[in-house]
Amino acid sequence: MDAGKTLVDAALETLPITVVVIDENGEILLTNDSWRAFGSDDHQTDHVGANYIVTAKADVDTDEYARRAVEGLEAIIDGERETFTMEYPCHSPERKQWFLMWAKRFHVGGELRVSVVHLDITERKLAEITVEETAAELREEHRALEHVLERVDGLLRDVTDAAVGATTREEIERSVCSRLADTDPYVLAWIGRVDVTNRRLSPREWASAGDVPLEDETLVLASDESHPAVRALAEGEAKVVQDLDSFDDARRWWPTGAGDRFQSVAALPLRYGDVTYGVLVVFADEPAAFSERELLVLDSLAGAISTAMNAIEARQMLATGAVVELELSIADPDLFVAALATELEAAVTFRGLTDEEGTPIAFFHADRAVDGAPDAAAIDGVTDVRILSTYDGGTLLEAAVDDGIVRTISEHGGTVRRFETRGDASQADRSAVGDASVELTVDLPNGQAARSVYDLLDRWYDAVELISYHETDRPRRTPGDVMGRLESSLTDRQQTALRKAYYADYFEWPRNVSGEELAESMGITRSTFHQHLRTAQRKLLDELFDSAELRSADHASGLRGGETASNETSAE
Repeated sequence: MDAGKTLVDAALETLPITVVVIDENGEILLTNDSWRAFGSDDHQTDHVGANYIVTAKADVDTDEYARRAVEGLEAIIDGERETFTMEYPCHSPERKQWFLMWAKRFHVGGELRVSVVHLDITERKLAEITVEETAAELREEHRALEHVLERVDGLLRDVTDAAVGATTREEIERSVCSRLADTDPYVLAWIGRVDVTNRRLSPREWASAGDVPLEDETLVLASDESHPAVRALAEGEAKVVQDLDSFDDARRWWPTGAGDRFQSVAALPLRYGDVTYGVLVVFADEPAAFSERELLVLDSLAGAISTAMNAIEARQMLATGAVVELELSIADPDLFVAALATELEAAVTFRGLTDEEGTPIAFFHADRAVDGAPDAAAIDGVTDVRILSTYDGGTLLEAAVDDGIVRTISEHGGTVRRFETRGDASQADRSAVGDASVELTVDLPNGQAARSVYDLLDRWYDAVELISYHETDRPRRTPGDVMGRLESSLTDRQQTALRKAYYADYFEWPRNVSGEELAESMGITRSTFHQHLRTAQRKLLDELFDSAELRSADHASGLRGGETASNETSAE
């Protein structure tokens, strides 16, 4: 028996839970080592002889858990229940803790005893709290999402309807700003455009809730880079200031009359492909109004606005035939025209552009006789350079071009009218020509294409200066119209032969290049080259004179051009 009791006592001491045994009066009869160690850093005490229930009753008026513990223990002592359990907090200054109290009645030698165990459940409780907090966050997010979806559904529908139904850009901008200003928490919305001639951004249309004022001044792109609208245009993505009170330049940009109505702001670029139509700027009357989800909504709106603007401009292009003439000066030694001039030690003039199997081929005139073609590897954006002809007055060259500027202008519907170096170098110092600027004149279909091309070139090259920006109407019959009809009748070989002959001054007298040299540059025989050239000339003259008799004869002869093209393909 003694051995058994000794074993039980030893086992009780090793349990990692606090254990206390009380009698029917609540007096403590036994505690274990965990009990004695709990809550005491300096010494241990077993509390044997102290009254557990009386001690707990001292706190029942102020501690709900103490009251419940006393009621539970008294119910066990009175025989009203066999067991009692309760979870309760027991925090210390250093950490938060929770315990499970478990009490059970039993008898020893006919005497009532109650064992009380306190189990540390802190880890479990912390996990439960984390789960509850996460669930609460998810519920809040769900409520916020429902609110956003309710608001967004109407907003997207209204903005899309306004954009699709509009007939002008101004109508789109006006409707969008008005609809946004009517939507909480937004209080002001404006859409700005860039004036490419002075590089300033200014609001074109705006709307506000109540008496919220508009921003005071236009923005200079070169010096006002901290403004979110300027940053959005420069970087091509949404820019947000969630708390204007913490934004250093807030007083600089937004009028004091706005008071606390401006708390946060978002700016989104209006872009369709490479064309930039402006920027949408939205203000809210509360901080942190532009969450990730909110920005997705506004980004969708910006996309719908840009698409509608593009459609309107496409219709206007077809209806009015207006073009924009953009004249630029580019100072950058890496631009392939400047690099070509440096390698040739000559002033270089662009003659024209054609295409060979998907590769742009540019023709240039150098103002001096050149002994040999420069190394294409030394010129960025050029994969091959060939000399077509050399004479006393200069050199004719063709270059296979893989440069972004050529493709960008083409992709924006533009036509290069002039592309040349303008150095002041004398014959004694030809190497200085490469340091001169390159002048570029381009016809583009609209103002947006012009602004987009300018913006791209401004980012790519060291110094881009706008010399002139001029909008004009197309003549009733444009070179583009002629080329459109010609391209439907000319084969690729015929068009290449015609362009090469023209750009290489083959039709000048005396000729600076022979048919044999041009044929060699195309990798065909001299006779095949002349066959291509004669057929292309006939089709060009047919188009030029636009004779009804010629067209009727062509049709009656079974589309003679198509038969010729077929024969020429066989001849090659």
